Amino acid sequence: MSTAERHPQHDELSHEDRRVIDWRYDQFRALGFGDEDSWLLAGASADLHLVRTLVGTGCPQHLALRIVL
Repeated sequence: MSTAERHPQHDELSHEDRRVIDWRYDQFRALGFGDEDSWLLAGASADLHLVRTLVGTGCPQHLALRIVL
C-alpha cells in the first residue's frame, strides 16, 4: 500500500489498530466507496454492517455516508 493510500494517522496507530483500519478500508472499498470516503469511514468507526445493509438495499453511497457519519 502506498503512502498516498494510507489513513492520515496510520503511523500513529498500533500495529493491530492499523490492521483493523486497513481491513475496514478494504471492506468499504469493496462496497464501492472511493479512497477518501473509505478512509473516512474506516477511521470514524462507522458501522460497517449498517453500511452494508444500506448499500445492499439500494441506498446511494453518498446518502449512506451521511447516515452513518
